[in-house]
Amino acid sequence: MTYSYIMGRILLTLLFITCLSVRVFAQGNDSSVGNEFKDFREELQNEYVDFRKEINAEYIEFLSRAWKEYRLFQGRTPDETPKPLSPVLSQEEKDCREVLVGTEQLIDETLAAKEKAERNILKGISTEVNLRQITDSLQLDYFGAELWLHYQSRPFYLPAVTEQSVGNLWREMAGSRFSSLLADMLCYKEKMQMNDWAYFLLVKKVATHLSTLQGEDCRTVFQHFLLVQSGYDVRLARMDRFLVLLVPIHEKVYACSYLEIDGRPYYVISDKDLKSYSSIFTYQLPDKLIQTPYLSLMIHKELLLPMQPKAFCIKTARLEVKGEVNQNKIRFYKEYPFCELAIYARAIPDNELMKQLLASLSVQLAEKPFAEALDQLLLWVQKGFRYQTDREQFGYEKPFFIEENFYYPACDCEDRSILFANLVRRLWGKEVVLLDYPGHVATAVCMGKEEVEGAYISLKGEKYIVCDPTYMNAKAGLLMPFCKAKQPKVIRL
Repeated sequence: MTYSYIMGRILLTLLFITCLSVRVFAQGNDSSVGNEFKDFREELQNEYVDFRKEINAEYIEFLSRAWKEYRLFQGRTPDETPKPLSPVLSQEEKDCREVLVGTEQLIDETLAAKEKAERNILKGISTEVNLRQITDSLQLDYFGAELWLHYQSRPFYLPAVTEQSVGNLWREMAGSRFSSLLADMLCYKEKMQMNDWAYFLLVKKVATHLSTLQGEDCRTVFQHFLLVQSGYDVRLARMDRFLVLLVPIHEKVYACSYLEIDGRPYYVISDKDLKSYSSIFTYQLPDKLIQTPYLSLMIHKELLLPMQPKAFCIKTARLEVKGEVNQNKIRFYKEYPFCELAIYARAIPDNELMKQLLASLSVQLAEKPFAEALDQLLLWVQKGFRYQTDREQFGYEKPFFIEENFYYPACDCEDRSILFANLVRRLWGKEVVLLDYPGHVATAVCMGKEEVEGAYISLKGEKYIVCDPTYMNAKAGLLMPFCKAKQPKVIRL
């Protein structure tokens, strides 16, 4: 049987089991229906167990072979053009009517295929769980959410950081019954709408808190084991005398060491300082053992976390907006890697926060002509948030997700632009793009039939008027002077 055949069969079978279980419940103690369900479930279980054993055996074989040396690249660097150290004050309106020729930077979003059958297969692993074998449970704090995970208590130890030792440990883990743990984790993944990175952090927290794992390298191997069983093409690698994880990420990540395997970047995920290393050792896999090609950082659904509120009130530009930001979300964002701007701009924000913002702003901006309301909202963002560069505030670059603007004491140009762009889209349904200049980020709003004079870009025959949330007191159509000679990248939301 082929890999794809098994995956397809499992998907259809899961649907059948769901329907059949409802039927069994509805018909009470109908023994014929109950036996039918039991037989079909056992057939699924046996197929899945055999399939997993075969795949794991092949994987262990490649893990145990001599690992190949690769060149280690230091982290990619983002735009290093210095940002303004303070907001630029707009002078009286000047005639700045000019066309900005933008280069549209479209980010590939063929991520609908991320919901592959490997993960759906694992949703059916609970059929092989024998609850009598579960001997322990783990209570885990996941960014404010209390998770309960069940597992078979068994100690694991990695005697040496060698290919053979890693292969032997992986064999021990594969032979143990971790189906209940995986089933619990995947259930939380679906229930809480975790994206790939959120699930990656869940796996990391589980490996960190399991007392049966002895030693940091052992925990790294277990983290790798859980991710592979969950359908991710994560690899192990050796650096000097310790192990790290190699994660193929779909989007560009900055300030993170990486290597390339078959032209694909694998980022080194480790808490250690890797700046002094120039080489790394890992293994190659045949195509049939490579599962989901990339892990994605995109947030297509809101991560559902318990509320830990922090109140805010922003009163300026004749607008007053009150609300609460979820500090548990802030904790999650703190553990996000530094990645390309589109990730932050396209992330689905906290639903309750957006409801508060839109409900308040829509009432206060109602009955006003669009151009006037747009200028007032622009002024509210310009004056309502204290400006400070990331390096001044944190000592390093840290673009904000929308919620973070309402938590931290200050923000800079890309943070304001992402917030403003999302508010305009949700308040008026207008298309908005980010203008990513060297050292600065602004926005441009598609005006449609509205006539607003000033700086603009033209995209596919549509006029997008420049709106800069960092150019203090500047209305729509005004562009910072130092940007006039620069060409921006255009990022669609």
